Amino acid sequence: KKEGDKQGTRRRPCSPENDYKLGLKVNLNGAVLLFSCFFCAVFATIPLNPLATTQSTNAVPCNTHGSRVAKAYGVDANLSAEQRFMRDRPPSSYCVRIEGCSELITKSPNVQKYETRPFSVGGFNWTFIIEPFGSTTNLGTWISAYVAIDPKGLVGENREVYADLRFLAYSKTFDQYWTSMDTDIRRFHQSRTTWGNPNFIRHVNFIAKDREYIFDNDQCVFGVDISVFPFFNKWEVLSIDKTVYGPNSWKLLKFSTLTRDFYVSDEFSIGGKTWAFKVYPNGYGTGEGNSLSLYLTLTENQTLKPYEKVYVRAKLRVLDQKQSRHLEKPILSWFNATGESSGLERFVSLTDLQNPAKGFIVNDSLSVQVQFEAVSSTNYYSSNAAQISSF
Repeated sequence: KKEGDKQGTRRRPCSPENDYKLGLKVNLNGAVLLFSCFFCAVFATIPLNPLATTQSTNAVPCNTHGSRVAKAYGVDANLSAEQRFMRDRPPSSYCVRIEGCSELITKSPNVQKYETRPFSVGGFNWTFIIEPFGSTTNLGTWISAYVAIDPKGLVGENREVYADLRFLAYSKTFDQYWTSMDTDIRRFHQSRTTWGNPNFIRHVNFIAKDREYIFDNDQCVFGVDISVFPFFNKWEVLSIDKTVYGPNSWKLLKFSTLTRDFYVSDEFSIGGKTWAFKVYPNGYGTGEGNSLSLYLTLTENQTLKPYEKVYVRAKLRVLDQKQSRHLEKPILSWFNATGESSGLERFVSLTDLQNPAKGFIVNDSLSVQVQFEAVSSTNYYSSNAAQISSF
């Protein structure tokens, strides 16, 4: 050990210190130590397969990590966007029950597909397609499932349809539906009217007796969920202008003679909106009778866009007119409507306000100020499908 330290030898993870911690008083020579570390490294690389467990409740472990399922069950790596799991809820869009299921699933490899009648989802007509023996690339290995949209509905603004797809097969053993969910939203258009999963469920698993996908006198049930998403044609842009504006100031003259509850300044424009100061000389709320209350107000004589909110980050100040040691406090607020104000009920105590040494009131005048540091604006847009496609 001392020689190794002198030579700067790097200690391996499988060092004798670990044996010492376990109370093993065994002196290992260098060869045994090297062999042990090599064994540890090799053993760590051996993949461990999870053991299946049987529970009386027929619960099934549901791995929803699509990439892991793809690797574990030999699914094509291109389907890594797929998630597979069991669920209780039956299909929401269409369901087909096949009586005499084994005739199609186990005895008719020449049957290329079964296609259902049209059904409506999201204002479009669809058909559900089952290929009992899969496609030419996975013939006899997988059962494939697809949906096809009627191309007659793909016109005008609806010439493209985006849909979320889930394929299901009922297992009586678990009393649940084996579900394959495509995590990519699929785009249907005139050149691509069919989407699906060529590797929906393994053929050998489907016919396995302990899973009972075929049950009760040779029945089986397949289903599909189709969630149609409207074509994107509306959006908004929230812009935050971080230009430092101003400062804007307002002086209240003859401050000692002010008798109203509050006073509002003339308007000024910042960030495309009009603003004003609002001052309560004798305080408001918790500041009433003990403090001056100061606010920034989004004035009422303007119109915001429907649902528009205005974000403001600014500094409000009561100015020290003698030594420029201004009293400054930040505001950070969303203004949801005109007439709203943001500020502080206890901006400055009346004691400090009247203290001549503070310099807040000089010649019976009070000056307040605001410095905008960020203000937002929102624009709303809409367009038809043709315009968006051109973008």
